[in-house]
Amino acid sequence: MQSWTMHDPRIASTRSSLTARAARWVTREVGKGRSVAELAEELRCGWSVVDEAMRVYGEALLDADKDRIGKCVAIGLDETLFVRKGQTKIKTFITTIADVQNGKVIDVVQSRDYVDVAAWIDKQPDNWKHNIQFGTLDLSNTYRAIYREMLGHVTRVADPFHVIKLANKALDDVRRRVQIEQTGHRGRKGDPLYRIRKLLLRAAERLDPKAAEKRDAQLALGDPNSEVSVAYLAKERIRDFYKLAADEARELFDTIITECAKASMPPELQKLARTFTNWQDEITNWLDAKVSNGPTEALNNLIKRVKRAGYGFRNFASYRIRILLYAGKPNWRILHSIVVP
Repeated sequence: MQSWTMHDPRIASTRSSLTARAARWVTREVGKGRSVAELAEELRCGWSVVDEAMRVYGEALLDADKDRIGKCVAIGLDETLFVRKGQTKIKTFITTIADVQNGKVIDVVQSRDYVDVAAWIDKQPDNWKHNIQFGTLDLSNTYRAIYREMLGHVTRVADPFHVIKLANKALDDVRRRVQIEQTGHRGRKGDPLYRIRKLLLRAAERLDPKAAEKRDAQLALGDPNSEVSVAYLAKERIRDFYKLAADEARELFDTIITECAKASMPPELQKLARTFTNWQDEITNWLDAKVSNGPTEALNNLIKRVKRAGYGFRNFASYRIRILLYAGKPNWRILHSIVVP
Protein backbone atom coordinates (compact mmCIF):
# COMPACT_ATOMS: atom_id res chain seq x y z
CA MET A 1 0.00 0.00 0.00
CA GLN A 2 1.34 3.42 -0.97
CA SER A 3 0.98 6.58 1.14
CA TRP A 4 -0.13 9.87 -0.33
CA THR A 5 -0.67 13.47 0.68
CA MET A 6 -3.06 16.15 -0.51
CA HIS A 7 -2.95 19.91 0.02
CA ASP A 8 -6.12 21.98 0.25
CA PRO A 9 -5.40 25.78 0.36
CA ARG A 10 -8.86 26.35 1.86
CA ILE A 11 -7.60 24.69 5.04
CA ALA A 12 -4.07 26.08 5.14
CA SER A 13 -1.53 27.76 2.92
CA THR A 14 1.82 26.14 2.20
CA ARG A 15 3.34 29.55 3.00
CA SER A 16 1.93 29.64 6.52
CA SER A 17 2.19 27.33 9.54
CA LEU A 18 -1.27 28.36 10.75
CA THR A 19 -4.59 27.22 9.38
CA ALA A 20 -6.31 29.63 7.01
CA ARG A 21 -8.93 30.43 9.64
CA ALA A 22 -6.29 31.27 12.26
CA ALA A 23 -4.25 33.28 9.75
CA ARG A 24 -7.29 35.36 8.79
CA TRP A 25 -8.04 36.00 12.45
CA VAL A 26 -4.44 37.08 13.04
CA THR A 27 -4.59 39.44 10.06
CA ARG A 28 -7.80 41.04 11.32
CA GLU A 29 -6.44 41.47 14.85
CA VAL A 30 -3.28 43.17 13.53
CA GLY A 31 -5.61 45.49 11.62
CA LYS A 32 -7.14 46.44 14.98
CA GLY A 33 -3.72 47.48 16.26
CA ARG A 34 -2.70 44.42 18.26
CA SER A 35 0.93 43.34 18.26
CA VAL A 36 2.22 40.09 16.75
CA ALA A 37 3.88 39.18 20.07
CA GLU A 38 0.54 39.48 21.88
CA LEU A 39 -1.22 37.27 19.32
CA ALA A 40 1.60 34.70 19.41
CA GLU A 41 1.22 34.43 23.17
CA GLU A 42 -2.53 34.01 22.85
CA LEU A 43 -2.17 31.26 20.23
CA ARG A 44 0.71 29.61 22.14
CA CYS A 45 3.00 29.62 19.12
CA GLY A 46 6.15 31.34 17.94
CA TRP A 47 6.31 35.02 17.02
CA SER A 48 7.63 34.19 13.54
CA VAL A 49 4.66 31.89 12.87
CA VAL A 50 2.15 34.67 13.50
CA ASP A 51 4.23 37.26 11.63
CA GLU A 52 4.49 35.00 8.60
CA ALA A 53 0.74 34.36 8.56
CA MET A 54 -0.02 38.07 8.90
CA ARG A 55 2.31 38.94 6.04
CA VAL A 56 0.97 36.23 3.72
CA TYR A 57 -2.72 36.91 4.24
CA GLY A 58 -2.31 40.64 4.76
CA GLU A 59 -0.51 41.03 1.45
CA ALA A 60 -3.11 38.84 -0.26
CA LEU A 61 -5.92 40.99 1.16
CA LEU A 62 -4.30 44.24 0.05
CA ASP A 63 -3.71 42.84 -3.44
CA ALA A 64 -7.27 41.56 -3.73
CA ASP A 65 -8.85 44.81 -2.52
CA LYS A 66 -8.71 46.61 -5.86
CA ASP A 67 -10.95 49.44 -4.67
CA ARG A 68 -8.94 50.27 -1.55
CA ILE A 69 -7.09 53.22 -3.10
CA GLY A 70 -10.11 54.37 -5.10
CA LYS A 71 -10.39 57.85 -6.58
CA CYS A 72 -8.51 60.54 -4.71
CA VAL A 73 -9.37 64.22 -5.00
CA ALA A 74 -6.66 65.36 -2.57
CA ILE A 75 -3.51 63.56 -1.50
CA GLY A 76 -0.91 64.46 1.11
CA LEU A 77 2.79 63.71 1.41
CA ASP A 78 4.67 63.69 4.68
CA GLU A 79 7.64 61.93 6.23
CA THR A 80 8.03 59.98 9.43
CA LEU A 81 11.00 58.25 11.04
CA PHE A 82 11.47 54.58 10.15
CA VAL A 83 14.60 53.36 11.92
CA ARG A 84 18.02 54.52 13.12
CA LYS A 85 20.76 52.49 11.47
CA GLY A 86 24.36 51.73 12.33
CA GLN A 87 26.53 52.68 15.25
CA THR A 88 25.97 56.37 14.58
CA LYS A 89 22.17 55.88 14.55
CA ILE A 90 21.62 57.47 11.15
CA LYS A 91 17.95 58.30 10.72
CA THR A 92 16.07 56.76 7.81
CA PHE A 93 12.59 57.95 6.88
CA ILE A 94 9.51 56.75 5.08
CA THR A 95 7.05 58.86 3.10
CA THR A 96 3.36 58.57 3.85
CA ILE A 97 1.07 58.97 0.83
CA ALA A 98 -2.37 59.74 2.20
CA ASP A 99 -5.88 60.21 0.89
CA VAL A 100 -6.60 63.51 2.65
CA GLN A 101 -10.31 63.51 1.83
CA ASN A 102 -11.02 60.00 3.16
CA GLY A 103 -8.39 59.95 5.91
CA LYS A 104 -6.51 56.79 5.01
CA VAL A 105 -2.99 55.72 4.09
CA ILE A 106 -2.71 54.90 0.40
CA ASP A 107 0.83 53.58 0.68
CA VAL A 108 4.20 54.17 2.32
CA VAL A 109 7.52 54.46 0.48
CA GLN A 110 10.80 53.46 2.11
CA SER A 111 12.40 56.82 1.39
CA ARG A 112 11.78 60.56 1.38
CA ASP A 113 13.94 61.15 -1.69
CA TYR A 114 12.54 62.62 -4.87
CA VAL A 115 13.43 59.66 -7.09
CA ASP A 116 11.76 56.99 -4.94
CA VAL A 117 8.53 58.86 -4.20
CA ALA A 118 8.25 60.08 -7.80
CA ALA A 119 8.73 56.50 -9.02
CA TRP A 120 5.78 55.34 -6.89
CA ILE A 121 3.53 58.03 -8.36
CA ASP A 122 4.72 57.24 -11.88
CA LYS A 123 3.59 53.61 -11.48
CA GLN A 124 0.01 54.57 -10.67
CA PRO A 125 -2.74 54.47 -13.33
CA ASP A 126 -3.19 57.63 -15.40
CA ASN A 127 -6.88 57.93 -14.53
CA TRP A 128 -6.03 57.89 -10.82
CA LYS A 129 -3.43 60.62 -11.25
CA HIS A 130 -5.69 62.78 -13.42
CA ASN A 131 -8.49 62.63 -10.84
CA ILE A 132 -6.31 64.32 -8.17
CA GLN A 133 -7.03 68.04 -7.80
CA PHE A 134 -5.05 69.04 -4.71
CA GLY A 135 -1.71 68.05 -3.23
CA THR A 136 -1.02 69.05 0.37
CA LEU A 137 2.42 69.30 1.92
CA ASP A 138 4.49 70.95 4.59
CA LEU A 139 7.14 73.40 3.41
CA SER A 140 9.25 70.65 1.80
CA ASN A 141 11.06 71.48 -1.44
CA THR A 142 11.32 67.77 -2.27
CA TYR A 143 7.59 67.13 -2.09
CA ARG A 144 6.86 70.35 -3.97
CA ALA A 145 9.15 69.19 -6.77
CA ILE A 146 7.37 65.82 -6.86
CA TYR A 147 3.99 67.49 -7.26
CA ARG A 148 5.34 69.91 -9.85
CA GLU A 149 7.03 67.28 -12.02
CA MET A 150 4.80 64.21 -11.56
CA LEU A 151 1.39 65.84 -11.01
CA GLY A 152 1.72 69.15 -12.80
CA HIS A 153 -2.04 69.76 -12.99
CA VAL A 154 -2.47 69.49 -9.20
CA THR A 155 -2.96 72.59 -7.03
CA ARG A 156 -0.26 72.52 -4.36
CA VAL A 157 -1.43 73.62 -0.90
CA ALA A 158 0.92 74.45 1.97
CA ASP A 159 -0.32 73.29 5.35
CA PRO A 160 -1.47 76.25 7.55
CA PHE A 161 -0.05 74.69 10.71
CA HIS A 162 3.47 74.73 9.30
CA VAL A 163 3.12 78.29 8.04
CA ILE A 164 2.13 79.54 11.50
CA LYS A 165 4.82 77.34 13.05
CA LEU A 166 7.38 79.08 10.86
CA ALA A 167 6.12 82.48 12.05
CA ASN A 168 6.31 81.32 15.68
CA LYS A 169 9.89 80.16 15.14
CA ALA A 170 10.87 83.53 13.68
CA LEU A 171 9.33 85.27 16.70
CA ASP A 172 11.14 82.98 19.14
CA ASP A 173 14.43 83.48 17.31
CA VAL A 174 14.04 87.26 17.65
CA ARG A 175 13.25 86.87 21.36
CA ARG A 176 16.33 84.69 21.97
CA ARG A 177 18.63 87.09 20.13
CA VAL A 178 17.31 90.17 21.92
CA GLN A 179 17.56 88.30 25.22
CA ILE A 180 21.27 87.66 24.70
CA GLU A 181 21.92 91.19 23.45
CA GLN A 182 20.25 92.74 26.50
CA THR A 183 21.51 90.43 29.24
CA GLY A 184 24.59 88.76 27.81
CA HIS A 185 23.24 85.27 28.51
CA ARG A 186 20.49 82.86 27.59
CA GLY A 187 17.10 83.15 29.22
CA ARG A 188 16.88 82.73 32.97
CA LYS A 189 13.94 82.50 35.30
CA GLY A 190 13.74 86.20 36.18
CA ASP A 191 14.48 87.66 32.73
CA PRO A 192 11.52 89.63 31.27
CA LEU A 193 11.54 88.00 27.83
CA TYR A 194 12.06 84.51 29.24
CA ARG A 195 9.07 84.93 31.57
CA ILE A 196 6.71 85.53 28.63
CA ARG A 197 8.23 83.10 26.12
CA LYS A 198 5.09 80.94 26.11
CA LEU A 199 2.67 83.87 26.18
CA LEU A 200 4.23 85.24 23.00
CA LEU A 201 3.49 82.03 21.13
CA ARG A 202 -0.10 81.89 22.30
CA ALA A 203 -2.88 83.39 20.18
CA ALA A 204 -3.64 86.95 21.27
CA GLU A 205 -7.38 86.32 21.62
CA ARG A 206 -6.71 83.44 23.99
CA LEU A 207 -4.94 85.63 26.53
CA ASP A 208 -7.01 86.85 29.47
CA PRO A 209 -6.53 90.50 30.56
CA LYS A 210 -4.04 89.52 33.29
CA ALA A 211 -1.86 87.56 30.84
CA ALA A 212 -2.02 90.34 28.23
CA GLU A 213 -0.98 92.88 30.87
CA LYS A 214 1.98 90.69 31.89
CA ARG A 215 3.02 90.32 28.24
CA ASP A 216 3.01 94.08 27.62
CA ALA A 217 4.80 94.88 30.89
CA GLN A 218 7.62 92.40 30.28
CA LEU A 219 8.05 93.55 26.68
CA ALA A 220 8.46 97.10 27.95
CA LEU A 221 11.24 95.92 30.27
CA GLY A 222 13.13 93.52 28.01
CA ASP A 223 12.52 94.80 24.48
CA PRO A 224 13.79 98.39 24.30
CA ASN A 225 13.97 98.49 20.49
CA SER A 226 10.56 96.81 20.03
CA GLU A 227 12.00 94.05 17.84
CA VAL A 228 10.16 91.30 19.71
CA SER A 229 6.97 93.35 19.67
CA VAL A 230 7.20 93.78 15.90
CA ALA A 231 7.78 90.04 15.41
CA TYR A 232 4.81 89.31 17.67
CA LEU A 233 2.55 91.57 15.59
CA ALA A 234 3.80 89.91 12.39
CA LYS A 235 2.94 86.49 13.82
CA GLU A 236 -0.56 87.66 14.70
CA ARG A 237 -1.06 89.13 11.22
CA ILE A 238 -0.17 85.77 9.69
CA ARG A 239 -2.81 84.16 11.87
CA ASP A 240 -5.29 86.79 10.65
CA PHE A 241 -4.51 85.73 7.10
CA TYR A 242 -6.37 82.45 7.67
CA LYS A 243 -9.46 84.22 9.05
CA LEU A 244 -10.17 86.64 6.21
CA ALA A 245 -11.97 86.30 2.91
CA ALA A 246 -9.78 85.32 -0.05
CA ASP A 247 -9.25 88.77 -1.60
CA GLU A 248 -8.56 90.46 1.74
CA ALA A 249 -6.26 87.65 2.80
CA ARG A 250 -4.16 87.86 -0.38
CA GLU A 251 -3.81 91.61 0.05
CA LEU A 252 -2.79 91.12 3.68
CA PHE A 253 -0.23 88.48 2.75
CA ASP A 254 1.38 90.81 0.21
CA THR A 255 1.55 93.48 2.91
CA ILE A 256 3.15 91.07 5.38
CA ILE A 257 5.87 90.14 2.88
CA THR A 258 6.52 93.77 1.96
CA GLU A 259 6.75 94.95 5.56
CA CYS A 260 8.85 92.05 6.83
CA ALA A 261 11.31 92.42 3.93
CA LYS A 262 12.26 96.00 4.85
CA ALA A 263 15.87 96.57 5.87
CA SER A 264 14.74 98.12 9.14
CA MET A 265 13.03 94.91 10.27
CA PRO A 266 14.75 92.23 12.38
CA PRO A 267 16.84 89.85 10.22
CA GLU A 268 14.67 86.91 11.30
CA LEU A 269 11.60 88.59 9.78
CA GLN A 270 13.51 89.41 6.61
CA LYS A 271 14.35 85.71 6.29
CA LEU A 272 10.69 84.86 6.93
CA ALA A 273 9.67 87.25 4.13
CA ARG A 274 12.00 85.46 1.69
CA THR A 275 10.51 82.09 2.64
CA PHE A 276 6.96 83.39 2.23
CA THR A 277 7.83 84.85 -1.16
CA ASN A 278 9.19 81.47 -2.24
CA TRP A 279 6.05 79.67 -1.05
CA GLN A 280 3.46 82.36 -1.79
CA ASP A 281 1.49 80.37 -4.35
CA GLU A 282 1.22 77.26 -2.15
CA ILE A 283 0.28 79.30 0.93
CA THR A 284 -2.40 81.40 -0.78
CA ASN A 285 -3.83 78.35 -2.60
CA TRP A 286 -5.31 77.31 0.74
CA LEU A 287 -7.79 80.19 0.48
CA ASP A 288 -9.57 78.43 -2.38
CA ALA A 289 -8.77 74.78 -1.71
CA LYS A 290 -9.42 74.73 2.06
CA VAL A 291 -7.53 71.43 2.40
CA SER A 292 -4.58 70.85 4.69
CA ASN A 293 -2.00 68.23 5.48
CA GLY A 294 -3.60 67.69 8.89
CA PRO A 295 -5.13 64.29 7.98
CA THR A 296 -1.69 63.11 6.81
CA GLU A 297 -0.18 64.19 10.13
CA ALA A 298 -2.95 62.32 11.95
CA LEU A 299 -2.24 59.20 9.93
CA ASN A 300 1.43 59.50 10.81
CA ASN A 301 0.32 59.27 14.43
CA LEU A 302 -1.40 55.96 13.62
CA ILE A 303 1.79 54.79 11.94
CA LYS A 304 3.72 55.61 15.11
CA ARG A 305 1.20 53.53 17.08
CA VAL A 306 2.02 50.57 14.85
CA LYS A 307 5.72 51.14 15.55
CA ARG A 308 5.13 51.37 19.29
CA ALA A 309 3.09 48.16 19.27
CA GLY A 310 5.96 46.35 17.54
CA TYR A 311 8.68 48.06 19.61
CA GLY A 312 10.23 49.35 16.38
CA PHE A 313 10.82 47.71 13.01
CA ARG A 314 13.71 46.84 10.76
CA ASN A 315 11.81 44.84 8.14
CA PHE A 316 10.06 47.40 5.95
CA ALA A 317 7.84 44.87 4.15
CA SER A 318 6.29 43.71 7.43
CA TYR A 319 6.01 47.31 8.65
CA ARG A 320 4.24 48.41 5.45
CA ILE A 321 1.67 45.62 5.62
CA ARG A 322 0.85 46.39 9.26
CA ILE A 323 0.48 50.09 8.47
CA LEU A 324 -1.91 49.45 5.59
CA LEU A 325 -3.95 46.96 7.60
CA TYR A 326 -4.27 49.42 10.49
CA ALA A 327 -4.56 52.76 8.68
CA GLY A 328 -5.27 51.87 5.06
CA LYS A 329 -8.95 50.96 5.54
CA PRO A 330 -8.96 47.68 3.56
CA ASN A 331 -12.25 45.95 2.78
CA TRP A 332 -12.32 43.39 5.59
CA ARG A 333 -15.41 41.69 4.16
CA ILE A 334 -13.34 40.02 1.47
CA LEU A 335 -10.80 38.60 3.93
CA HIS A 336 -12.89 35.45 4.57
CA SER A 337 -12.75 34.61 0.85
CA ILE A 338 -8.98 34.99 0.57
CA VAL A 339 -7.35 31.66 -0.42
CA VAL A 340 -3.56 31.56 -0.48
CA PRO A 341 -1.96 28.55 -2.25
